[in-house]
Amino acid sequence: MFVLMQFCAATRHLCIIVQLVLVFHLNRSHAAAINDSIATITSFMIQNHARSSVVFTCWKKADILHLNAACSAKGLCTQIHMPDSDIDMTLLLQTSFCPLAVIVDVQCEWSSQLLQTASSQKLFSRLRYWLLLSPEELPHSVLEPLYLPLDSHVTVAYRVPGVNQTVLQDLYHVGVGRSLTVTPPRYWNPELQLPAGPKRTDYGEITIPTVTVLAEGTWRNFLDLQYRHINSDSKVHFVLMSHIATMLNFRMELCLTDTWGYPINGSECFNGAVGLLQCGNCEIGATGLLFKTERLPAIDYAGETILFRGAFMFLKPSLSSVSVIYELPFSTSVWITYTITVAILTAVLVLTRRIYQHVNPSSSDYSVGWGDSIMDSLAIVCQQDALHSPKNISSRIVFIFMLILAVFFITSYSATIVSLLQTSSDAINTLQDLMKSRLKLSMIDIFVNETTDPEVTRVFKEKLYTQPFREAFTSETVGMEKIRRGLYAFHGLAGAYKFISDTYKDHEKCRFKEIRMFSSLHLSFTARKGSPYIPHIKERTCWLREVGLIDREGKRWFYHKPKCETAGQNFVSVGIQEFYPALVVLAYGIIGSVGVLVMEVLFSKRKQINCALDSTSDVTVIHRAGE
Repeated sequence: MFVLMQFCAATRHLCIIVQLVLVFHLNRSHAAAINDSIATITSFMIQNHARSSVVFTCWKKADILHLNAACSAKGLCTQIHMPDSDIDMTLLLQTSFCPLAVIVDVQCEWSSQLLQTASSQKLFSRLRYWLLLSPEELPHSVLEPLYLPLDSHVTVAYRVPGVNQTVLQDLYHVGVGRSLTVTPPRYWNPELQLPAGPKRTDYGEITIPTVTVLAEGTWRNFLDLQYRHINSDSKVHFVLMSHIATMLNFRMELCLTDTWGYPINGSECFNGAVGLLQCGNCEIGATGLLFKTERLPAIDYAGETILFRGAFMFLKPSLSSVSVIYELPFSTSVWITYTITVAILTAVLVLTRRIYQHVNPSSSDYSVGWGDSIMDSLAIVCQQDALHSPKNISSRIVFIFMLILAVFFITSYSATIVSLLQTSSDAINTLQDLMKSRLKLSMIDIFVNETTDPEVTRVFKEKLYTQPFREAFTSETVGMEKIRRGLYAFHGLAGAYKFISDTYKDHEKCRFKEIRMFSSLHLSFTARKGSPYIPHIKERTCWLREVGLIDREGKRWFYHKPKCETAGQNFVSVGIQEFYPALVVLAYGIIGSVGVLVMEVLFSKRKQINCALDSTSDVTVIHRAGE
């Protein structure tokens, strides 16, 4: 019995020792697991440039303090929360610009419900980097109900039994209704840098609803180069998006519309391509849109493509149509100098004549006063014969100098006038200049004013809306034909270049000019607001630009601006408009001379009447004296 009692006592002590060893081993394993988890968290935040994180865990307080200390040592901010149902996820995980790391311990009781709440509130987004810590590989059935968009960042980290490494796998859905994609495992040791996940550039031939604009023509000849002047912008963007679809391995399900998209009755809803993206009927746009503030709440832009080639096109008006060319040959200082010189020479002419008459009083030369001298000077200036030619040598010298001055002045003036008659005006260079000009404006009938730019709004209100609709918004063929008639500007697209190349004469091409109405010069791909495909489309668009494919497709599909070959050497005949100011001066002269003639006739009649009355009164006085 005593021996049995001793054996039991020894066995009890052995059990206690075994328990102590097991407890020590478990504590050591737990500490090692916590250290690995902390190292994974800090490395995950540093790799994704997330300076702050939200951790949902049910660790012990000592482990949480250890995590805070490790994050603080590396300058990382951490918030610790228990994954219960009372958490306001949207407020807690709110971020607009900076990346935010979200760490979830899936061993906690409420972790599954937390992930479902995050999925329903669309918190698996571009700026939130999720790290799911698990002691073992998670079954796909747990994460399959969650919608993890293509641009989300969800990484599962777990330990493989018997291997002292952490396994990392990314999870995402290529599209709605597609099965969960799990990347190949990546193995990591705490001593090494966290390995980056594989790129998600293979969409697995999914079908993405894509909108494109068919403003003119039919789809049958959409990709026919013979009709490249029709819907040129849409064709270029469709071809570029086809390249992107090939690189990302997806197919486009086309949705056709006839307009790019403008507000409906001033509301926040759009029609056309923007409306289809806004309502979610389409995911991406295979057409280019201008950057406009009004569209930002409805869609996202996904990479700049080509320059917008729309502009107000017109023929530079002749100089006579925008100014009086008879005032342009000389500056004001030249006119003043010439007038003063003629006035001085006139005064010298009068002075020499009077001195000569004073020295030779017996001379038979007619006494010329100021009035006659001024009339002689005006006759010389106008290249007419003087009424009183001087007899003395000194006056003749002054007379000759005045004639020579007038000859040089008139010759220079006439030569400059001839040059100005063949010159086009460069006075219209901005939209403001176009508004102030006499040009009538119209626009291609697919544009609608939805901008808040005051200058553009003024163009619509003052130049377009004041006309009948069919005159203000017309087809490209009609608008380009009206440009040839002069004093007309038409806002068209690059397809108008074909009309100019085919029908305009070379001297008209030399006068051709453009003024852009919109300050935004680049077009861009578009996508549904918050679409997960935007980052990849931006990357591929940038790549297309860098390798020259965008430039190549632009040269292939767009007609280029016609070049002036003769540099305006063709002769342009002078019309009545150029001669109009001279006719006005002649009309004023005729009216003035007729008025003076009438006054002279009236003055003469009145003088005759007064003379007749005086003679009658004299006869009456004599008769009375005779009586």
